[in-house]
Amino acid sequence: MEIGYFFVFMTVVGAIIQVSTYIRLYKYMDADLARRPESYKPKASIILPCKGLDPDFKKNIERLFLQDYPHFQIIFAVAEESDPAYKPLFQLCQKHPGRADIVVAGFHPHRAQKVNNQLCALQLVQPDSEVIAFVDSDVIALNNFLTHLVAPLKDTSIGVTTGYRFYVSNNWDLPSIIRGFWNRMSSVELIDKKYAFAWGGAMAIRREVFERARIAEHWDNSADDDMSLTKAIKELGLRVHFVTKCTVTSEGRATVAEILEWTNRQMILTKVYYPELWRRAIGRSFIMLLWTVFMFWTLYLAIEQNSQDLFSAFWIGVAIFPLEIFLIMVSRSLWNRILGVEVSHMYEPFWLCCIAVPLAHICLPFMTLYSVLTNKVQWRGVTYNLKSATELVIE
Repeated sequence: MEIGYFFVFMTVVGAIIQVSTYIRLYKYMDADLARRPESYKPKASIILPCKGLDPDFKKNIERLFLQDYPHFQIIFAVAEESDPAYKPLFQLCQKHPGRADIVVAGFHPHRAQKVNNQLCALQLVQPDSEVIAFVDSDVIALNNFLTHLVAPLKDTSIGVTTGYRFYVSNNWDLPSIIRGFWNRMSSVELIDKKYAFAWGGAMAIRREVFERARIAEHWDNSADDDMSLTKAIKELGLRVHFVTKCTVTSEGRATVAEILEWTNRQMILTKVYYPELWRRAIGRSFIMLLWTVFMFWTLYLAIEQNSQDLFSAFWIGVAIFPLEIFLIMVSRSLWNRILGVEVSHMYEPFWLCCIAVPLAHICLPFMTLYSVLTNKVQWRGVTYNLKSATELVIE
């Protein structure tokens, strides 16, 4: 019966942690949404590295030109002119003369293509730009996105501001829904002063801090932009600040293989460039896996011993699933406020959520723990072997 007590204890502790974490996240986001942005709008340079065409590529890019921000330039970067993204980007540069430039970065034998594109784009940053912002081509940004991303940088204790990604999928397939759960779980770290990290899809930094932190040196021979930047910023004693209003939507539909490649890449990059955060994620995944093992073991013993007490312990444990589903459902109104649009039609339906939550307990730990086994990542058709934070082999 000891295993039953232990399983119930794990469940109660887990439930308390989940509820308190949700309350903390809700309070942070609610307060951040209510905060008016500072009137801090120095000239900014937006750097957008591209490879291939993401869903709604041209629409997403054109929204950058519609930013309600007084003075900014956009710098696109591709590896080669044969890239499918080059032609539409070149056309946009011609359509908006003086507002945008494009650089063909070429390839580097010991650097990820995205990082190499970003470093080459830095050469076109105008001398009077005080802020550098980095965004991804699959980001669907609102018109006040840049204003909110830059404004907190007025506080000199903040080294970098960051948004985050909210995956949406209107085809309601389980793999995409589970990937969305995995991604939303990571958002909890963004409100933690110790573990907060910058997300490369939407981050801004004062140019002076970028140079003082020697970010370009950190990016040399690197496969990662955001986690290595995060470490460099924290080494200066500065903070990573999550801007709730800069949470953006991205198309969430993907195959199982694409989702596994994506989660593996996120965890392995974190492992190499921000090991403290990786160890925290590994610890949480191990506990989740342990809880799942105890759940099945308790059920097995209950059946084998025909123990009513063990059956009761099992059902108490299973009660955490309705709690998690409830937290997911009540959080939807908050996400709608954050995103500034009605996205309820993109959420998983209730019945599918009831299936996905228990399945996530089985899948998510392995999606995270796989990073223990390898340092190789796949990224847009290229394999990178991360020997260390300063050594990269492209295979």
